[in-house]
Amino acid sequence: MRTDPNPSLPDSILDHLDFSEIPDTQRVWELSAGYYSSEPSTEEFEQISKDMWPSIEHATRSQRGIWAPLTRVIPLKNAPLRDVVTWRGVAALAACIALILSVGITLTQQPTSVFAPFGEQITHELPDGSTVVLNSGTRIKYSKSFGDSARQLDLHEGEVYLNVEHGTIPFVVKSFDAETKVLGTSFNVRSWPDEINAATDVTVESGKVQVIPAGASDLAVTLTAGQSAKTQPNNQKPLVEEAPETSSENLTWINGAFKFSEQSIGNIAKEIERRYNVEIEFSSPELASVLVGVLKESPESAEEIISDICELNCNYRVTQDGFLLTPR
Repeated sequence: MRTDPNPSLPDSILDHLDFSEIPDTQRVWELSAGYYSSEPSTEEFEQISKDMWPSIEHATRSQRGIWAPLTRVIPLKNAPLRDVVTWRGVAALAACIALILSVGITLTQQPTSVFAPFGEQITHELPDGSTVVLNSGTRIKYSKSFGDSARQLDLHEGEVYLNVEHGTIPFVVKSFDAETKVLGTSFNVRSWPDEINAATDVTVESGKVQVIPAGASDLAVTLTAGQSAKTQPNNQKPLVEEAPETSSENLTWINGAFKFSEQSIGNIAKEIERRYNVEIEFSSPELASVLVGVLKESPESAEEIISDICELNCNYRVTQDGFLLTPR
């Protein structure tokens, strides 16, 4: 929590202001810090405007029915007397409150963003009661109106396991090259745009889903429990895998296991980086393209996985921030 006596406006608010509006909004932000005895969240900032309206209405009443400049002292909730603020001029007060309202409305329209930091996996409940587990380094977002007329989850990058509540509104996961549409099921979506041969990989644990390549609804495929599909380049249909063991492998991360079959060392290294918050370098770019397999049910460290990968394919050494891999 900040204790700066002159707290500065966060970028999320500055982005929505004209230059001329900044001074008044800065003033209200500083008052807000006193109002809550600490610097407010954006949600609290919006609430302040609602709390202050009774005082504004009282201040603007006049026996002659006009708005006259005056000095108004507004007691602040949960603040000692020394923290009360003197407002000079109803016009300035009204202008500041109008800014609060406009900023608050804008902020409430911004999508909710959720990020799982490197080295962590988190579970998040969506407004409709569905749950999503985010693998390390995953970022998602969804609108404030999620569940009202649409249920769309944007998977910016990463891997998520979803348990979707049944409903009449289709649930859609949008990734960089596909949409996955369901009504109620449990499934996994993996989509890292920066990986070698990047593709969206969908695995269904229960129920039924539809995988639709971006801009090509005619190439959609339908999956049921135990099936998986991966998007393909050059306007091709997603490749459907029928093997239950493949589907099972794609879900192992939820239980802490680390399992990949015929995957490039480069992509596996990225997964290690995210899951253990380390950096992995390659002395040879070609090494990153070598295909390997790895299975660790409950690895205790990144080095344990790297040791298995390098047993037949490369050498490694520990660096200050992680590991350096070199050809054998």
